[in-house]
Amino acid sequence: MGMDRKSRGVGYGSTPLLNVWLSYGCAGQVLHFQQNEGPPMNRRAARCLAILCLLLFLPGCWDVKDVDNRLLETAIGIEPAGGDRVRVWMRFPLPQSQDGAHKEFFVIKQEGSTVIEAIDQLRLRLPKSLDMSQNQSIFLDQALAKKGFMPYLEFTIRDRTVPLDSLIAITTGGMKSIFERPNPTGELSGIYTKLFFERYGGGTSQKNVVSLWEIFRGYYDPLEECLVPVLVTDSETIFRVAGNAFFKNDAMVGMISPEETLIYEIVTGKMSPFEIETADKMNLKILNSSADIDTDMRSGKPVIRIHAKLSMTLMDSARGIDIKAKHLEASINRLIEQRAAAVFRMTQAQESDIFGFGNRFRGKVPPSQYERWPKLYSTATLEFKLDSELKNTGLQLRRRPFINPSKEK
Repeated sequence: MGMDRKSRGVGYGSTPLLNVWLSYGCAGQVLHFQQNEGPPMNRRAARCLAILCLLLFLPGCWDVKDVDNRLLETAIGIEPAGGDRVRVWMRFPLPQSQDGAHKEFFVIKQEGSTVIEAIDQLRLRLPKSLDMSQNQSIFLDQALAKKGFMPYLEFTIRDRTVPLDSLIAITTGGMKSIFERPNPTGELSGIYTKLFFERYGGGTSQKNVVSLWEIFRGYYDPLEECLVPVLVTDSETIFRVAGNAFFKNDAMVGMISPEETLIYEIVTGKMSPFEIETADKMNLKILNSSADIDTDMRSGKPVIRIHAKLSMTLMDSARGIDIKAKHLEASINRLIEQRAAAVFRMTQAQESDIFGFGNRFRGKVPPSQYERWPKLYSTATLEFKLDSELKNTGLQLRRRPFINPSKEK
């Protein structure tokens, strides 16, 4: 009659059915929004409950003492004290001098029937809590190593307070000079030993570095033994390397010289590129080394063939000697092959597989026979062949009568 399309609710192309749907849809959205809001108190309680649940997963540190109330030891020494008793040495760095002597460390020692008993007695004497979590090195006397290291190092695994990456070394001549003398180059206690062995510091191929976990791996793995450095006291530095000890089970049964350790480095692929070898009065630097190892079983006995390769460069020639590369390479091959044969005989006689050849026979020997591997290694046939290559002879200074006349008549 006088009503337009807009007043009847059907304007702009809409229909009554569409308006009803829009009304119910908007009402549903409003109702849904109001239901999600909920009372403010319920939301606050839910948040608090979620925070409390997260706190359950946080680690607790409530029983840890302040660092000011702890003494951080960095080196442990264990030596015999007569009878069945042992003496434990510990060295602690001092953050700052507390007296007029300007001491950078202090040393304490304690005897006991076991290592644990000696450490417990040390705790009774110390004014602060003993903390061994920062230990860097463990020194074991050679006499105890020959008896077997397990009774003296087992506490590190059971107590779990000593880091498993602590360095292990065997010493001769007592612990007094090692622990009581200051470091000649000024490093803190414990750091000197790390730098002495590690390749980023003063480590070389003749200084075999062994961690605590590695010596236990060699003990529990019948297919491989461990090679541990042997240190002797030095008048100018604290100590020097006398060789590397090899073991059968946990007892030290022999030692190879620093020169013979080169064979171990070549076979195991741990050779340092800065090793210097001398032959025919010439100094050579070994740049690279590699070893291909083939294994087989013949008539129930292992056969191991090793083909090693060395690349070298000439560092220094001897007084104008005419250098012949082929002759020098043959001399190096002969020298190292003879040295390798001596090391193989020595370790086979003691049934000590320091090279880990047994791991290469896991598919050739049944697991039930793994415990017999030391015996099998002693009867193995070992073949070692070396091919060396002289990369660069450098500038050769030959004798000329008018420039550098000979003094010999």
